[in-house]
Amino acid sequence: MPSSRPDKSGFRKGPAGGEPHEINQLGLDFTAPPAYIAAPRKEIEPMNQELIEVLEQKIGEIVEKYNALKEENALLHDELQRLSSDREGIKSRVDALLGKLDNI
Repeated sequence: MPSSRPDKSGFRKGPAGGEPHEINQLGLDFTAPPAYIAAPRKEIEPMNQELIEVLEQKIGEIVEKYNALKEENALLHDELQRLSSDREGIKSRVDALLGKLDNI
C-alpha cells in the first residue's frame, strides 16, 4: 500500500513517468522558508549619507525660496492695499469734479 506521506526530498513521483511534483496535501501548499535579508554593505552607507546631505540641501533651498516668496507676497499685498486706497481717493476726487461741472 503506497504511503500518502511525502518523502524527505519534498517531492513525490507523479503517476506518469516518475516525474517529481510539488507536494500538496489536503489543500495545503508546502512553501520554501523565507530567505534571510542580507545586511547592508559598508560601501552603501557613505552613498546613503551623501544622498541624505543632497536631500537636506535641496529641502533647505526650497524653504529659502518659500520664505522669499512669502515675504514678496506680503509686500505685494501691502502695495495692492495702497493702490486700492489711492484709487478710491482719485475716484472720489473725479466724482467731486464732475459734480462741479454739472453745476456750471
